[in-house]
Amino acid sequence: MTLVWLLWVILCCWFVCIAIQWFPNRIAEEEAFWIAELKAEQLKGEGASAPTKLHPAVLSFFYTRPSNRPISWVSIFLVALFSGWSYLVYGATAQSFLWVLFGCGLIVLAVVDYQTKLLPDALTLPLLWLGILIQLFPDVRTVGLELSIIGVVAGYLPLWVLAQTYKLIRKRDGMGMGDLKLLAAMGAWSGPFLLPQVLLIAALLAIALFVVDRWLLRKGSDIHEERPFGPAIVVAYFLVLLWAN
Repeated sequence: MTLVWLLWVILCCWFVCIAIQWFPNRIAEEEAFWIAELKAEQLKGEGASAPTKLHPAVLSFFYTRPSNRPISWVSIFLVALFSGWSYLVYGATAQSFLWVLFGCGLIVLAVVDYQTKLLPDALTLPLLWLGILIQLFPDVRTVGLELSIIGVVAGYLPLWVLAQTYKLIRKRDGMGMGDLKLLAAMGAWSGPFLLPQVLLIAALLAIALFVVDRWLLRKGSDIHEERPFGPAIVVAYFLVLLWAN
């Protein structure tokens, strides 16, 4: 069973290396496609109507080669670190297999958000639903179905209300919906009780990174500049998990 678990970790490392390159490329392709379609419609004088066809590259995920950029090696290190934690806590069990998968998904989301300032629904929503579904099976459940659903609501609804209130007052977005879905996925896996600590630590990390970026590195970034919050949420969640166990 341990050998199978090691093979699973290697497979997950391969997935992470592919995904952190494929998702940003895919997002860039989507943006370029829609911009080109809108410009074409404007030239025709027909307004910005929906495109009539979609571009290919649906299967490009399986043919994307991982790059040798430092970020790939950092991601592999994080996968190995999280896998070691899951093995120490759960051993080579089915629950450990699932936690490694969840951890890899979070790492990919953090890297993609750092690169593109977007958290793709193609990753956040499957992780959320998987966190709920595993509660139906006693051998792999983490917090139970009731706490899982409460965790989803606690991760999404309060911050959604806060984000809408901020948008109503300031006339601009203060927090992306992807961040809320990410927190809801964490609530599905770990319940509602870890979320306040995760949010607190993530906020402190985001503030610390802004201070380093603004005053120490002297990049002169504006306080209202859009910044990815997903990496801070993921790091905070990993820290809270380590402390809780």
